[in-house]
Amino acid sequence: MIRTKLISIAATACIILGLFCGTAAAEDDASATAVKLNKHDAVVVCKKKLPLLRAQVTPPDKKIKWTSSDKSVATVNSSGVVSGLKAGYAVITVTTEDGASDECKITVLYKDVMDKSEFWYEPTYELTTKGVVKGYNDQTEFRPANNCTRAQMVTFIWRLAGSPAPSSKECKFSDVSSDKYYYKPVIWACEKKITTGYDDNTFRPNDSCLRRHAVTFLWRFAGSPAPKSSESKFKDVKEKNYYYKPVIWASEKNILAGYEDGTFKPEGECLRRQMVTFLYKYDKYMGGS
Repeated sequence: MIRTKLISIAATACIILGLFCGTAAAEDDASATAVKLNKHDAVVVCKKKLPLLRAQVTPPDKKIKWTSSDKSVATVNSSGVVSGLKAGYAVITVTTEDGASDECKITVLYKDVMDKSEFWYEPTYELTTKGVVKGYNDQTEFRPANNCTRAQMVTFIWRLAGSPAPSSKECKFSDVSSDKYYYKPVIWACEKKITTGYDDNTFRPNDSCLRRHAVTFLWRFAGSPAPKSSESKFKDVKEKNYYYKPVIWASEKNILAGYEDGTFKPEGECLRRQMVTFLYKYDKYMGGS
């Protein structure tokens, strides 16, 4: 009889303790802070605002703080309104006073590169984010239809390589002065035999970079590898051309595709949208080498 009463008392105590613990846990859950954004991936055009970023906070009386991972790309005010400043990526984070947080990746678009269906859309933003290519008007315009100059192409390759310091401090080309942004890139590219310049000891930095130049620069940057094939699939690229192997190699590496009429158009000017795509594919298929 006594034993039965003891068991009953113990059982009752467990039930009461369980109810108490359960109530305490429920109270803890109720007081736990949580925050969730209505977007986790959004785009905004340079010099425009993104007013639709909202935070749902539980409980709703908790204070929150907004921050940007890169204030030079995008800023956010205390109401969660995001302003795009220049092309690139930034992460907007909302944090409660108790430390709960959520994030939204913001892509700030150039004013003239906004169509995802264009082949140069992804290359432009990937290489902009990496600091390989830069735009105009404080990084608000990319100007994809502009011609890419020889100075730009060499500079972009130099940045893709990590902006290495050249061994020499002097440039051998008479038309490349030390006050130019491409001074070190040209010296480096010359040392690496990526460019050889012209017979009159000039580099001609402001000339348009032709398609044959662009592909040859990248081929030399890769170490002048021998292509697998000895025949070009492009009818306007002949074995006597100095860019014969570079074009075959670049085609095999999927860096270039050519045109629907079976031509490469080596004398064509390399537009900035073509240039950034060549560089993007090189970085993608060559593993950044």
